[in-house]
Amino acid sequence: MRHLNSQTVSEYERSGAKSTFSDAKTDGKTPPGLLRLFALYENLTRFSQPFCTQLSDRECPDVPVSMSTNIIDASGVGLKQFWNLKNHMQAASQLATAHYPETLDKIFVVGAPPFFGTVWGWIKRWFDPMTVSKIFVLSPHEVKPTLEAFIEPRNIPKKYGGELDFGFGRPCVPDPSWDGVVSWENGYTSFPSGPLSWEEVDDGQRVACVALGKEGGKPRNVIICTMPKLWPPRMDERDSHQTESEKATTNQGSEPTQAAQGAMDEGDETVGAFTNGHFEEKMRLAGETNESASLAQTATAA
Repeated sequence: MRHLNSQTVSEYERSGAKSTFSDAKTDGKTPPGLLRLFALYENLTRFSQPFCTQLSDRECPDVPVSMSTNIIDASGVGLKQFWNLKNHMQAASQLATAHYPETLDKIFVVGAPPFFGTVWGWIKRWFDPMTVSKIFVLSPHEVKPTLEAFIEPRNIPKKYGGELDFGFGRPCVPDPSWDGVVSWENGYTSFPSGPLSWEEVDDGQRVACVALGKEGGKPRNVIICTMPKLWPPRMDERDSHQTESEKATTNQGSEPTQAAQGAMDEGDETVGAFTNGHFEEKMRLAGETNESASLAQTATAA
């Protein structure tokens, strides 16, 4: 976050207003500076989340990925810089609330300066109450255990106690789980910049990543890669999965397994390590809110 000064944000918005990778026209009312923010969310909902949904190496592969968890590093940020970012952060929050509701799961703020606790009371007024309820400011000793409670260590940057070799401004790190799953096409070996979207191919058996927009001033529509379509599961696979699940439930009964009990005990110890009671209460309330949102999303998808 320390890289975002008023000059950087101004250049970010200016370049977004003059982008030539798309022929899309605005309604004349949308501030030009918001166009890149729209592009960010379009990439999230049309490329990143659908891509993650089709990967099977996750805890709940039968549930689509529709929300994101964000880490904001506020280390080295001064009070003046926070104030200069006010309009940009307000615009981003309002855009997300109005056009991309319930795409945010949690925001973890790490490295907050000493004065942050004092000014948080007026900073949070920049955002709507629902967004504020999903923001958690972590003290140094809370960072690693809290992030590990919601993110696998292999996906947490090393800087915050995880295993991921990633830094701000660097390209995304390919996940090893892609190997043998993603089939690159047309000479590509990685995802290019610009608009990307997913389409069904091979009679719905696979999905293809298609590069859209414009490149070198010319329209672009080329397949980058394909991968098996795993979600939503076909009806025959869903029925088979439910049958096996019912059998497992019947055999297991209502008593938790030793492994599950151990996991719950470990979770209790992790939560108990937090010293900020307000933080714990917010996490509980956020969990209830996210659960309700997830049920609503499932009903909508059905």
